[in-house]
Amino acid sequence: MAAVQQELIRRGASARVTACGCLGPCFDGPNAVVYPDGVWYGELSAEDAGAIADHLEHGTIYGAKRSEAPGD
Repeated sequence: MAAVQQELIRRGASARVTACGCLGPCFDGPNAVVYPDGVWYGELSAEDAGAIADHLEHGTIYGAKRSEAPGD
């Protein structure tokens, strides 16, 4: 999460990262959800920060780490 926020700040983007409690699928973690798109990502690492920042900034979905929402 910190890596994504740092990348957004470095880019001067207006999007921000907000921490939350449990998203549910711990076995898939670390996880993230991009809103308002409702796109879920799983098994993230700091190396994925640029791709997640791209989604937040430009709407580009990062297919390599996309996952299903719990219950879907």
